Amino acid sequence: MRVTYLEHSGFLVEWEDILCLFDCAGGPLPEMDPDRHLYVFISHGHSDHFNPEIFSLCRRQTRRTFLMSSDIRAAPDKESGTVVIRMSPDRKRVITGPAAGPLLVRTLPSTDAGVAFVVSYAGRTIYHAGDLHWWAWPGDSPEEERDMKNRFFNEIVKIKGLTLAAAFLPLDPRLEGNFWLGFDAVMRAARVEHAFPMHMWGKYDTIARLRELEDSAPYRDRIAEITGPGDTFAI
Repeated sequence: MRVTYLEHSGFLVEWEDILCLFDCAGGPLPEMDPDRHLYVFISHGHSDHFNPEIFSLCRRQTRRTFLMSSDIRAAPDKESGTVVIRMSPDRKRVITGPAAGPLLVRTLPSTDAGVAFVVSYAGRTIYHAGDLHWWAWPGDSPEEERDMKNRFFNEIVKIKGLTLAAAFLPLDPRLEGNFWLGFDAVMRAARVEHAFPMHMWGKYDTIARLRELEDSAPYRDRIAEITGPGDTFAI
């Protein structure tokens, strides 16, 4: 399996016979085998996660399936080889066709907009959080803090104990001193083999800040060192 960082929260995950593209809202697409089935996951309609141009950018793929949060109204043109699946929170889909068996897709409700994706294929599971995160904003009232924390953990418990070959997790520097809380909570809830920080707004030194925290000691060697678009990791 290979992972390529695109920009912000965008990643391309390559299995031997399929491609999974997550929240690609900017930057050029990497070269992709046009004959491999491309599954495009879009977690919600915010402009930093979804750009309608993705529909035309993916046309070179012979077979393409768009799995989009139900909050997104836009859709690709009805063309040969294009399938659109809209997914609400707390839903499961079994997609047949790939050579290694069905692609299993599960959604979790976001604490902001849309959904997070849990995707299983060929014996490996990955998790893309979208905007499901512990948004502990400085200046929140005690009531807001409590509500956000409860909402976040109510969803994260659904992946508790899962073995995740890759987890794509927000590490947002705008949260100031709270930037690491949601990332840390997922790392302790699931068995994450490779953690990929995202939603960093180009501030890649946020990864070093996380690594320096004593709390990250149990898992810091599993955090991908992302330095910019195009970084590729074999996992």
